[in-house]
Amino acid sequence: MKFAVAGISMMGAAALVLSGCSSDSGSDQAVGGMTECTDASMQEAVAGVYGDGNFEVSGYKCADGWAYVSTDPAEGEQGAPQMFIFEAEGQFWIPKDAAAVCGTYEDGTYPADATIPESLYDPACLVG
Repeated sequence: MKFAVAGISMMGAAALVLSGCSSDSGSDQAVGGMTECTDASMQEAVAGVYGDGNFEVSGYKCADGWAYVSTDPAEGEQGAPQMFIFEAEGQFWIPKDAAAVCGTYEDGTYPADATIPESLYDPACLVG
């Protein structure tokens, strides 16, 4: 009986050790996958901010793990068109505040302190 308990304990410990190992230990893959720049993922990202059905994506552009999304109110909803900036983190699009990621606007050129990619700067940061 003592041997059976010891054997089960050793098997449990081995399972814990092996579960911490990975066959792809050198990769930088995010757990759960990566975001995609698709109609569905952009609509899902916007729904995460305002709730599903409030806004419909009318356009988007993605670059270097960032996305700029323009929206219109959904049919039957009231409101004005909105724009959103998202940064990819693993499998999620995280909303970002334009004031925090667009940098210090001075002379119309891409600011040195901007974190959003330059290719998204004009539509995301110089709108409205």
